[in-house]
Amino acid sequence: MAESTGPVGARLTRNTLTMLAARVVVASTGVVTLPIVYARLGAVEFGVWVLLSSLLAMAAVLDLGLGSTLVREVAGAGPERDPVAVRRLLGLGLGWGVVLGLMLLAVLATGWPWISQLLRLGDLSREAWHAALWLLLGVIAGGVETPWRAVLEGVQRYGVLAAVTSITALLGAVLTIVVLCLGGGLAALAACTAGTGILRTALLAVAAERGHRHLAPRLGRLTDQDVRRVTGYGLRVQVTSATSAVNVELDKLILGAAFGPAVAGSADLGVRLLNLLRLPPVFALQVIFPEAIRRTAIGGREWLDRFYLAALRYLAVLLAPAAAALVVGAEPLVRLWLGHTVPWAAATIAILAPAYALNLIAGAATVTARVEGRPGLETRYVLLSVAINLALTVPLLVLVGPLGVPLATSCGVVLATGYFLAHFHRATSRPVGVLLRTLAPPAAAATLAGLVTAASTDLLPDGPGRLGAAAAGSARTTLVFALSTGLLLLCGYLRTDERSRLRALVTKTRLTAVSSVGGDHR
Repeated sequence: MAESTGPVGARLTRNTLTMLAARVVVASTGVVTLPIVYARLGAVEFGVWVLLSSLLAMAAVLDLGLGSTLVREVAGAGPERDPVAVRRLLGLGLGWGVVLGLMLLAVLATGWPWISQLLRLGDLSREAWHAALWLLLGVIAGGVETPWRAVLEGVQRYGVLAAVTSITALLGAVLTIVVLCLGGGLAALAACTAGTGILRTALLAVAAERGHRHLAPRLGRLTDQDVRRVTGYGLRVQVTSATSAVNVELDKLILGAAFGPAVAGSADLGVRLLNLLRLPPVFALQVIFPEAIRRTAIGGREWLDRFYLAALRYLAVLLAPAAAALVVGAEPLVRLWLGHTVPWAAATIAILAPAYALNLIAGAATVTARVEGRPGLETRYVLLSVAINLALTVPLLVLVGPLGVPLATSCGVVLATGYFLAHFHRATSRPVGVLLRTLAPPAAAATLAGLVTAASTDLLPDGPGRLGAAAAGSARTTLVFALSTGLLLLCGYLRTDERSRLRALVTKTRLTAVSSVGGDHR
């Protein structure tokens, strides 16, 4: 068993870094293109684009939970498993993508006048309709992509996934910039998005067919066992995914309906920047999921318990100070990205960052529950999150205006995530005390570091323009992480091996800095 740990650890690290690199490419294209989109379209038209994207994104999550279900089925399909059963489920994923697209088209066609009026599209309604049709085509392509992606993820061919994702993201970014520079508007931008999605689906299908033809989707009649697999696992994942999307996307639609597209677009800029916080942990957990299934089959509950506590610990140490840094550095971060302050964007980041961080930390429990085949443990908490969000939105909207919308979401996420972690430990017979001892020190250290940094902002570097914003953001982030690390060292939270690695990192950084200074003098 010990001998297998090395190759498994190396594979997990390689897969994580591969997908993380691809996601960095995707995020980087967004970081580069979004300011151009915002500048070319203007605040109102950009807000319309955000509202249309949110509307279709909410519809796209109605995938019956097939994304996670199919990955699980492919990952668990050993030599003794009949591949025909897996292929039937993959065929269900293929067919459902088309069916969902046709249903959405019918809904849009019959309800567009009402949708246009609700979202205050005004004179942009006609162009927005054409853009919505293009975006719908992209949604269909994404649905058809589901089984092919599941095959590649299930057999852990992350190199192919990363390559296809990166190439299509870069191509889409180039097309977007060219189209906008040539004077294209909403419809042209949506056409670029749809075309990129279709190309990505085609490339993934070809890659999956070439390497794993025995897992090609097969359209056919589902057995009772197939239906039980989907309803018993997939639909519970579906509820989780759908309610999570509601928490993210519904805010923009409410802001658009209450205050107009411009305010919704400004808030979306903050959410997009905040999503960079989600990048490393989300993809690390996504990549670990298939391997965790395999390793649990070998090592049992004991291995899974060790994995859960290690994941929980490292996520907390990383994300708690990252959230504090985003709270105190939100305003310079927005200035660095767009060159000027955008109303509501920085405030949205500051309000949502702690809640998102806690929710991501709970991802360790989410993956563990899914490995154990108990995704239903998530269902209650995500429904609770949406219920709290909806219950608080109107009162907070009246009290504090547009900021009430992200504030309601933040409250819902924090309360529901806390409930989920406690419920998960009780339901799986894991002691709650271990959870509290793991999370409390990083949370307290990050909170204190954030308060000290916020009180010291007048003493830290700052200035006009992007250069001043870069200085302010880097100084605040460095101080938060330095203070958090120091506090964790003082309270003895970090283990001996972690302290040794930290000392080695500091020594290496110091030597690099001294070497650079010496090189400059020469």
